[in-house]
Amino acid sequence: MGNYYARFGGRRMEQGPQGYLASRLPYSAGPYHNVLALFFFHDFAYKEIAAIGKKERLMAQHTVGRTDTFRPFVSPSLHSVLILRLTCGLVALLGALISFFGTSWDIQWHVLLGRDRTLILPHEMMLAGIAIDGIVALAVIVTETIWSRRYQGIAQQAPLFAGLLAGPLGAYIVGYAALNAAIAFPLDTYWHTLYGIDVSIWAPFHIMIISGMALMAFGAVYMLASAAHLAMHLRKRRAKRSAYAGMIGAFAASLSLFTLLVAEGIGLENSVSLGFVSFNLFPVLSTLLLGCMLGGAVYALPGKWVATSIVGVSLFFVFIDQVAIPPALNWLMQIEQLTYRAGHSHSLPIVLVAVKWPLLSLVSAFLIDLCMQRARQRGWSERRLFIGIALAAFVGGVPLDLASPRAALSLVHGLGVLGTLLSIAIGCLGCVIGTTLGRNIGSTTRALER
Repeated sequence: MGNYYARFGGRRMEQGPQGYLASRLPYSAGPYHNVLALFFFHDFAYKEIAAIGKKERLMAQHTVGRTDTFRPFVSPSLHSVLILRLTCGLVALLGALISFFGTSWDIQWHVLLGRDRTLILPHEMMLAGIAIDGIVALAVIVTETIWSRRYQGIAQQAPLFAGLLAGPLGAYIVGYAALNAAIAFPLDTYWHTLYGIDVSIWAPFHIMIISGMALMAFGAVYMLASAAHLAMHLRKRRAKRSAYAGMIGAFAASLSLFTLLVAEGIGLENSVSLGFVSFNLFPVLSTLLLGCMLGGAVYALPGKWVATSIVGVSLFFVFIDQVAIPPALNWLMQIEQLTYRAGHSHSLPIVLVAVKWPLLSLVSAFLIDLCMQRARQRGWSERRLFIGIALAAFVGGVPLDLASPRAALSLVHGLGVLGTLLSIAIGCLGCVIGTTLGRNIGSTTRALER
């Protein structure tokens, strides 16, 4: 019996139980010896399995530092990515809002006081928002790059850029937009040094700064969209709702900043002359913006009143401007000991951004939501839905604001019949291009898996 134990217990069996016994037991051993051999084989196999299990438990303990759980490693990693993208997306939205309020304050400052120096408080607010978004984008990209190189589970959720950096698409958009706006500031200072005070929003580097800040909010949309899809994958309902609410706020912030540029197009002074005829830029700019932003939002987000909510939030931002900017301007004037420019003897009780806000954008938003609801209820084709959204966006191309309620009639009188028809035709082109861009934005955000 001891000889059998020495034979079977001293080495591993690599041929299976039958092959091992056949090679070790003599043919004449008889049934008694075969029974003893099988008994010691089962005893040996039990000890081998126990040793392997103990070894695997020790390896798992060495790897994760705990043996009381067998949860997969990927789930907490994805949860960390979700928290990172959701938090940074909301912070990027905050930075864009700070830039918007600083820009509204700066417009009021330039019109009433002129340009005193580069680092006035409105400019500092704009720069603070740009800096916040730049830091947020850098933090997301650096963190996810490090994580993706260390953990395979996160590497599958972090797309590579140029084969080196990892992170969501929204982080790169936010970073690029913040860099674009930051570079424009010293260039704008040089522009004012050469040409003096310039209160036109359509100055070259003003456009560069404002469009950069608007793209910061647009990048936050993509970052929050990736967070929403991760939350859906992980079944985190509260995080998904927070991401969707943040996307509505980010769409509204981007729409508000771009509207600062678009609203400047109302008026004959900003028409384009072709020599024999002139056309106004507001219809094409407004329809392009509404089709892109509101159309993209209704394609990207679930819900019945997405576009109306976005314009409503945008108007709420304008209301905050109206409440906060006039007293802030008077307070800063007293500290800086400045006086009003010629032609302005006192502070305006209303904010210029508020009175020049295109009012028909709210009507367009309502019609876009109505088209989307009818399409879902009655099964409209993609082509019919596209035409409905484009026509709804065209309504917002009619110039109407509190500062000039008769702007449309003034444009018709000033441009003439041919100029008006040309403006409408180019506005229709803006509808088509804007709605196409919006549909692509919605498809991209819906298809995001990272």
